[in-house]
Amino acid sequence: VLQLALHHSGISMSLLLGLYSAPSLGLGGARTACATSRAHACMQQQQQPGPPYAGPRSTPLLDTVSTPNDLKGFSLAELKQLSHELRWETINAVSKTGGHLGSSLGVVELTVALHYVFNTPADPVIWDVSHQVYPHKILTGRRERMPTLRQAGGLSGFAKRSESEYDAFGAGHSTTSISAALGMAVAHELRGLDQERTSVAVIGDGAITGGMAYEAMNNAAYLNSRIVVIYNDNGQVSLPTGTPSAGGTVPAGSLSAYTSRLIASKPFQDFRDIAKSINRLFPSEIQQANAKIDEYARGMVSGGTLFEELGFYYIGPVDGHDLDNLVPILENIRDRGGKQPVLLLLNTPGWSD
Repeated sequence: VLQLALHHSGISMSLLLGLYSAPSLGLGGARTACATSRAHACMQQQQQPGPPYAGPRSTPLLDTVSTPNDLKGFSLAELKQLSHELRWETINAVSKTGGHLGSSLGVVELTVALHYVFNTPADPVIWDVSHQVYPHKILTGRRERMPTLRQAGGLSGFAKRSESEYDAFGAGHSTTSISAALGMAVAHELRGLDQERTSVAVIGDGAITGGMAYEAMNNAAYLNSRIVVIYNDNGQVSLPTGTPSAGGTVPAGSLSAYTSRLIASKPFQDFRDIAKSINRLFPSEIQQANAKIDEYARGMVSGGTLFEELGFYYIGPVDGHDLDNLVPILENIRDRGGKQPVLLLLNTPGWSD
């Protein structure tokens, strides 16, 4: 059953087994979480008999979480251990019901970090595409109902407003999150509510190719509302984004893939090396100015300058699986003064969107 679920989501068994070699997901992450007197007992929990994909024998941290408020007192080491338990809980649930496994596994750490840092549901989090919400459902009081996922009368495979107050926006597909988050932020301000809140839109590299996303970003700075866009770039798109007449029907991750290839390409690197060699012949003031030009040019290629020109404060790229960096960055974003919209670029390689 597990192999069928993996096939449905586009993940190979070898990739799943690789969980145990990832620094924050497998035994390495468990050792970090066990850097106390409980280390020996916790390691025994992780070292299970049988195949490596059997998962942990128990989920002591996840068992204490009924709502996101239960995360607030966790240490960073405990958040990593919770992510490990949550990832296996998601795998076990989808292995029985089927569903979008890869997209959910790719945002486990992000889901934990968002609910830890922000005051959900007062701070609305909108998922785009919302087939990646299985870990979110588990953390928001629906863990016991996961066996009903995608079943008649059971949990929806997507975010659903009637299902939970933590599902701020219901959408099966895609490109709508930034508009929705912006609308919620503006509505909150128009109502004259004193409580400051942040609207968060999590959008994948497939969903962000739609025009509605850029229309919303074009309006965000003008409307001057507190909105955070988390651009989750895993380099893959699960569904066709083209038609035969428009160049093909295969999944298109061109926006992120092309810029990454260009910056890493030998001609681009050779050009930069030659430019740097020539630059050393100039006085230091000119060298500094040329360095800024180089930074600006690379920003134009990689997307940073594009988002900045739309009025966003751009941060990234950041490893979306690295809680050591992700949590403090989100905390800094939350605590920033002013209302300039923020775009955080996350790289979450290795999972299907």
